[in-house]
Amino acid sequence: MRKALYLTAFICAWVIFSIPAFADEGLVAWWKFDQAKPNTVIDSAGKMEDTIRGNCEYTDGVVGKAVRFDGYTTFIKRQAGRAPKLTDTFTIEAWIAPQTYSWNWTGIVDQAGDVMREKPQVEELKLMPGLFGAKYNEPDFSNPDGTDTLEHVNQDWTGGLSDWSARWRGYIEGPFTGQVTFDAEADNGLKLEIDDKTVIDGWGRNKNRSGGITMVKGRKYPVVLSYYQDGDPSFLRLYWSWQGQPKKPVEASALRHSDKDIDYVKTKELAFKVPPKERDQRLFFAIDSEGHIGMKLMINNQLEQCISDVRIPLLKWSHVVGTFDKNEGIRLYINSKAVGSLAVKGTVMPPMGHDLLIGMSHKKMSPANTERGPSRSLHSNMVFDGLIDEVKIYNRALTAQQVSQSYASVKPKNDQPLSWRVMPSGPKEIKGGFGAAYCRLRYSDQWESLSRVGDDPDILVVFDESPVRLVFWRGTAYGAVWVTENGKCMGDQSIEATGNSTGWGCAEHMSDKQCRYAHVKLIENNDARVVIHWRYAISDIVYGISRMDDDGWGEWADEYYYIYPDAVSTRKQILHSKVLDHEWQETIVLNQPGTHPEDNIELDALTWGNMDGESRTYSWKGGETDDRKLREATIQITNLKSEYRPFIIFQPNSRLKLMRCCVEKQWSHFPWWNHWPVSQLPNDGRRTGVPDRPAHSSLAQSIENSPIIKHDEQEGTYTAVSLCGMGNKSADGLVPLARSWNYPAELKLRGDGFTSQGYDRYQRAYVLSCRDKGEPSTVAFEVAASQQSPLVNAAFVIKDWGRRAARLNINGKRVKPGRSFRSGHRHKLSGSDLVVWIEKESTQPITISLSPASN
Repeated sequence: MRKALYLTAFICAWVIFSIPAFADEGLVAWWKFDQAKPNTVIDSAGKMEDTIRGNCEYTDGVVGKAVRFDGYTTFIKRQAGRAPKLTDTFTIEAWIAPQTYSWNWTGIVDQAGDVMREKPQVEELKLMPGLFGAKYNEPDFSNPDGTDTLEHVNQDWTGGLSDWSARWRGYIEGPFTGQVTFDAEADNGLKLEIDDKTVIDGWGRNKNRSGGITMVKGRKYPVVLSYYQDGDPSFLRLYWSWQGQPKKPVEASALRHSDKDIDYVKTKELAFKVPPKERDQRLFFAIDSEGHIGMKLMINNQLEQCISDVRIPLLKWSHVVGTFDKNEGIRLYINSKAVGSLAVKGTVMPPMGHDLLIGMSHKKMSPANTERGPSRSLHSNMVFDGLIDEVKIYNRALTAQQVSQSYASVKPKNDQPLSWRVMPSGPKEIKGGFGAAYCRLRYSDQWESLSRVGDDPDILVVFDESPVRLVFWRGTAYGAVWVTENGKCMGDQSIEATGNSTGWGCAEHMSDKQCRYAHVKLIENNDARVVIHWRYAISDIVYGISRMDDDGWGEWADEYYYIYPDAVSTRKQILHSKVLDHEWQETIVLNQPGTHPEDNIELDALTWGNMDGESRTYSWKGGETDDRKLREATIQITNLKSEYRPFIIFQPNSRLKLMRCCVEKQWSHFPWWNHWPVSQLPNDGRRTGVPDRPAHSSLAQSIENSPIIKHDEQEGTYTAVSLCGMGNKSADGLVPLARSWNYPAELKLRGDGFTSQGYDRYQRAYVLSCRDKGEPSTVAFEVAASQQSPLVNAAFVIKDWGRRAARLNINGKRVKPGRSFRSGHRHKLSGSDLVVWIEKESTQPITISLSPASN
């Protein structure tokens, strides 16, 4: 019994001493997140509930539960009237585990205030000629007609305007120190106000048209001039006079207006949509785009900021604290270590009625390191992405020792509760053979919750003779991505408008973040090949379509991928446009979260080859000067850190060029952006040096302004084609494939019953037609393969063959269906075509026959 009492006493003492002695002293708010409710969180210190909004979930925290913020929508709101009043001394404390660093400064705790500006003096304003105002289509200031600048006050609108009114405002410069008399002529009514005083009240036909006011020469006075006309002539003339000077017209040079007048007319007079009020960071404890914590406070009407000299790690729990004392200033701590201080005296200006937010900033911003003006001008909510737990606010500044005690009192159950997200490429193991399937390729739960899609929005293509995959996924706006055997990803550019577009950033598939226009369809899916159609608008970052036509369409593109079992596909690009001023292809490596470009790409990153077997490899090590183009390059291999590597085979004269731009040497040997893929913010260029999000690196371009682009003026289209795939051959090893596609061997029919349409480069197939639709006989032909025009894994499309299967003979020998002989059907409203693929390479002529077989 005595031992049990001793043990109980020891446990009680351990619990007491493990809790900081100051735990309740000055604690005015404490969000534990342990009582999980759908729409509310509880402040156990303040004894009240607060609203939680957006997509969120509760998960294991450092103690009990924590809230997972999604980086786009999640935040907690404490109404302003119930927020702690913090001015002289306080502490903000939290445990956070970032999934990614913030796009820009994001509040852990933020209570903002309206921007405080002293009323500008007239001399500080930028003044423009004339008075600025609003015009109306009725004499009583109703039925607005827009804005108007009154350049001078000697006007006659007779015969041009009828039954209207206007009110202009701005400044008038005093011509004399002393009494100045104003006289007016007007039909019908006029009112002149200077410096908030009515000088002329002539609102009516027979009203007084004269008045005076004391002025100082050279001083500018606010002026409002109102006028209406109701039938008969329409004119307005304003004169002035003063001691020793006769009456004369008011000079145009005396009238000015400012941006302030323009804003007033638009927002007050015409009730234009008022932009949201700009807000200052008054009481701001936050994390930036590189993982530094900071505290920004409005002290003595001056924004003071202290930023940590170290960054917190991603994926792991960190204890962060910011303190303020009116006599000592700001101090910052990470995991009990002092990481920043700012000596400043004074009190914090009250936030004045704005809500307190957790996990989001009041102030909207564009992402840090945004490189283009349109994206910088578009501001988004900055929302925390990751876990937040144990948020505390004290009305006192904790000492360094107390911060250490608070840190030591909590031991996270799991130091690293998060892991890197992974762009999807389907299940690790997939049973079955070559083919495609509709599916939903899932990224993170938080990202998926933003989507408005069903169960089958994506397409995955797998191969039975290769471990690689081809992915058409929402996260890339359906741009095709080749995935290697070890998960390295290779993408490409859509057609992109480069000339006169919408003015809102790059018009391309990357800008269609929500896939409002982009979609994919599975056109053909059989054992011989897969055909996928990708359609998209040439869209900007605010979803405007490039070069919108009078008929409301603008520029669109259709791309067709004819994919074969050897992991080789054609890419047929069709642009619907009246002009040709576009980028067509850009070699883009996708970087998974947690990886740098160097983790995915060899520094000797790109190899070009030609059809004579010559090749040249280009390096991104730094300091390279030998970027000479290879003669007649048509083969490109991207040297990923994998066995299987992506390649593109171009037509001759496709004008390949390296992309050496946009490299930030302190971050990477390669250009590195993360505004695409996956990102949902309206942004067309955000450089990064942090591997927290999906990102991309561009290496080369081709096709742009080249003669291979075919123009169909009647259809209003431009068309280009290339051959892409993934394999483990060198540039020299790809020469036969390149020649077989660029210089296909001639097909010579033998016998009647069929016609030949020759080789279709867009399909990578020979096309024949059956004369008797649906009633095929044996078709025989020779493929005149040679060293210059070899045969490499040939495809044949026989139109109107019907639904019957086929038997294959090559050089008189039967070839059984299997991996070397695959066939399928393409069904149409008018019948069915036979599609045959054979795995065979030859530089000698071969004879082939196909006979109808019993089904």
